[in-house]
Amino acid sequence: MSDKQVRRVPRSCPPAFQGRYTVQPGDTFFNIAQMFRTRLEALAVNNRHINDPNLINAGDVLCVPGLIPYPCCIVLSSTLQFRLPFGTGAVAFVNFAPQGGQAVSFLATLPQPSSFGNFDNYVGEIYIPDIGGFGNQLFPSIQNPPTWATRIELPTFASIVPNSRLVIRPVNSKTGISGDVILYATIRSGSCHL
Repeated sequence: MSDKQVRRVPRSCPPAFQGRYTVQPGDTFFNIAQMFRTRLEALAVNNRHINDPNLINAGDVLCVPGLIPYPCCIVLSSTLQFRLPFGTGAVAFVNFAPQGGQAVSFLATLPQPSSFGNFDNYVGEIYIPDIGGFGNQLFPSIQNPPTWATRIELPTFASIVPNSRLVIRPVNSKTGISGDVILYATIRSGSCHL
């Protein structure tokens, strides 16, 4: 972007296009539409702040398909069923997946899973209304207590919508038995911090 080019940012996005994407060098409306699996015409209509879709600049911000604003960072809360140690906490980062579609990344500072019973790991899960749940094992860092992390890349047919629920629970990787939810959050349009 040259000094004379002004970064164009929408004031707001239409209901089904709440996601935001920052144009990268070399991007075109066509390849952005392909990346987000939407029609080129729908992308143009929902970005009226761009006068000519053939002329976009790196740094411009586009409204893209999504029912919640992206990127979205949500703090998970304790279920209060368990007394969690001081310093325990987690966030979920909802964004577009590197290959298109959507992804949820979990980052949590947690005690060893055995603190909650016969468990040796944690899973992060998202439950999308009318679609179902998706989850992945969290992996610990070397610190003590460790920071546990994972990313869930959703299949392209799944779209994160308001009232989707994020949870972290302990699990026994040998038996497959899951424990009770220890941290959770519900995605609402106003709960996302950009």
